[in-house]
Amino acid sequence: MRPRRHLAPSFFATIAGRRLIRQAGVVALAFLAGYLLTVFWLFPAPLFSSDHAVPRVVERDIADARERLERQGFRAKVAGEDADPKAARGVVLWQDPAPGTVLPKGTVIQLTTSTGPAQVAIADVVGMDESLARRVVESSGLTIGGVDSIPASDERGVVIATRPGAGVARDAGTAVVLVVSSGPAEINVPDVIGLTQKAAAERITQAGLRPGSVVSRPVSGKLPGTVIDQRPAPGTLSARDGRVDLILARKPTQ
Repeated sequence: MRPRRHLAPSFFATIAGRRLIRQAGVVALAFLAGYLLTVFWLFPAPLFSSDHAVPRVVERDIADARERLERQGFRAKVAGEDADPKAARGVVLWQDPAPGTVLPKGTVIQLTTSTGPAQVAIADVVGMDESLARRVVESSGLTIGGVDSIPASDERGVVIATRPGAGVARDAGTAVVLVVSSGPAEINVPDVIGLTQKAAAERITQAGLRPGSVVSRPVSGKLPGTVIDQRPAPGTLSARDGRVDLILARKPTQ
């Protein structure tokens, strides 16, 4: 029978080893307690923060921006409005605090929204010739919607008014009508009633005016093709090259 072997006890099983373990545990606990005390004293924040980064809502519609902010626990407030040449009305132009800032839930995020493109004031082009007035109006972001000419004391082709008037604010692209002078009203419109269309046109031209539009109307007892009415009326003063419109008789239908 072989004799039994006795192994030497482990160091940590000895009194000295167990004492060393206890001392190491005390040191570790003291270190942890000191660390936690320092953290809570200098940085009194919860271990598990509920803070979130502010999402970017610039260039989004205000309704969408509110939804995104509230989804992250923030509150949205429209703090102001501003015109923008490109952003549509209601689109967020600016936010404060900035995107990415980490803040507690419930923080108010102030938003600035767009009122849309700024309106354009109609330029004062009275006294300019038509071509220059066109360039001035179009360069301001508006368009020319037409040109009306009326007799006036100003030289022919000079702008005497605009519709809408100068200084009125309108959205970019709005059409502006130019009213230009056709010259002083110094020519008596000749009486061409009863003449044929050809004879009436010749008399109008000889007077320094221009034949205008021609329409016909069914009339009994009048020779078809003769003038039964005219605009302006005979004897009216008109500017040179003013237009005279004719109404001709035609045979009534049976």
